[in-house]
Amino acid sequence: MTIFELMELIQQKESALKLFQRIRWQHGILCPRCGVFDSVERHGKTKNNFQKYFCICGHIFSDTSGTIFHRTRIDVRHWIFALYELSQNKSITSVELGQKLGIRQRTAWKVLNVLRQHCKELIKPFSQIMMRGVTESDEAYFGKGENAQMVQGILQRNKHAVIYPIPDRTEKTLKGNITKHVKKFAYIVTDTASAYGGLNCMGYTHFTVNHSAEEYSKGNGIHANTIEGLWGNQKKILYGIHHGVSKKYLFGYVSEFLLKFNLKQAHLTFPSFLNLFISPPLTC
Repeated sequence: MTIFELMELIQQKESALKLFQRIRWQHGILCPRCGVFDSVERHGKTKNNFQKYFCICGHIFSDTSGTIFHRTRIDVRHWIFALYELSQNKSITSVELGQKLGIRQRTAWKVLNVLRQHCKELIKPFSQIMMRGVTESDEAYFGKGENAQMVQGILQRNKHAVIYPIPDRTEKTLKGNITKHVKKFAYIVTDTASAYGGLNCMGYTHFTVNHSAEEYSKGNGIHANTIEGLWGNQKKILYGIHHGVSKKYLFGYVSEFLLKFNLKQAHLTFPSFLNLFISPPLTC
C-alpha cells in the first residue's frame, strides 16, 4: 500500500474509524465476555467517537475493547499512520513522527512506545515454533556503558529469528536456548566459542566458523553471515536512527525490529501488519 492509498482511506476521521471497525470486526462483532458473535446493539459512542455496543449478556464494550487502543484520546488517524511508518521504514523517531503528524514529540513518543511494547507480545508466537533445517546462533551487545545488554540470537534461514537477553555466555545459557528453539538433527552454525562445544553429541550437526582468524565462510552454506547481518541492521537502527536507547526500553526497539524481520520472511504486507495490532486473535 502506498502513502497516497493510505491517505485516501484515513483522510477524514470518520473514514479512519470505519477502516478500524472493518479490521477489528472482520469476523463479526464478538462480545469479549460471553464470546457470542453479533448479539449486540449500538450503545452510543466513546469520547473519541469509537462505537460502543450493548450485548444480550449485559456487557457494554467498544471497538477498542481488548486492544492497545482502549481508552485512548489520541486520534485514530495518528495510530494508523504511525503503524504505516513503522511497517514501511527501518524505524522512526518520535521527533520525526511528531513533525509528520503535527503533534508534540511527547505524544508521538507515547504512541511509538505503546506500539513497541505490544511488539513484545506479537513476537511471542515465533518463540514457540521449533526451528529445523539450517540454523545459526550468535551473541551480541546492544547499548553502551550502563545501558549495555548482552543478547543471543538464533535464526532459521529464510524463516524466523528469536533474540533473548542473556546474563552470560556459559554453556548452560547458550545451549539451553538452542535446545529450546532448534529441533534435533538440524544443522547449526556458530562461531568457535567453547560454550557451543558438544552440540554434535546432542543430536545436532554442528559447524563452526573462526571469525578471529577472519574466516567467515567455509563454502557449501557453512557461514553465520545471516545472523551477523541481522546484528548489523539492528545496530544501525539503534545507533544510526535513534542514537542509542536506554536499557529500560531497549527490548521494545528490538521487538519492533524482530517482528518486522520475521514478518518480511513471510512476505506479509502493511494490511497484515495493521491487522496484527487492531484485531487481536480470537480467544473464545
